[in-house]
Amino acid sequence: MLVSPIGRNRGFTLVEIFIAIAIVAMLMMLVAPSMGTWIQNTRLRSAAEALSRGLQTARVEAMKRNAVVAFNLTDAASSAFTVCLYDAVNNTCLAGAGNILMQKDASEDAGTAKVGTDTALSDPTAALAVGANVPSTAAFDSYGRLATTAPNNIMRIDVRNPVLSTADERRLVIFINTSGQIRVCDPRLSKAVNPQGCQ
Repeated sequence: MLVSPIGRNRGFTLVEIFIAIAIVAMLMMLVAPSMGTWIQNTRLRSAAEALSRGLQTARVEAMKRNAVVAFNLTDAASSAFTVCLYDAVNNTCLAGAGNILMQKDASEDAGTAKVGTDTALSDPTAALAVGANVPSTAAFDSYGRLATTAPNNIMRIDVRNPVLSTADERRLVIFINTSGQIRVCDPRLSKAVNPQGCQ
């Protein structure tokens, strides 16, 4: 029985393979810049979520322990923080390893996320400079509010990625009001239109 050459399966020619590789390479060149920006902004969002969890942990531990617990931003060049039992006399963590409740090291954000802080619920449309007012502290009392005994409580944190241009950066803002409510928002979005907006 004869089989027609048209009906047989045949492989790809070398020319077809090179054309396919060239097309894939061109598509990768088009996608690569936006993919890099997306990855950087994803890291920034992860850092903001970690900071928000740290603040929530400090607030919950303060209520649970019926004590003042501090959230300390420790490094102007990263988003590193420590949650600890608060020493009101020295405005720092109580001495001793048992007083550290949570910690995020500078190496955990690969150096891409940096913060600036303010002691007021200032206008989020104006970005805070990277490293502004850091190190700094937000201390929570046993009611989960910002402790009045702590001077200069953080009320705003800007999470930034200076690797990106201002146009590409998706800066996020964390607000902490006096009642202890913590909110992460995007200053580019309007709160009236999108619940993730800042105002």
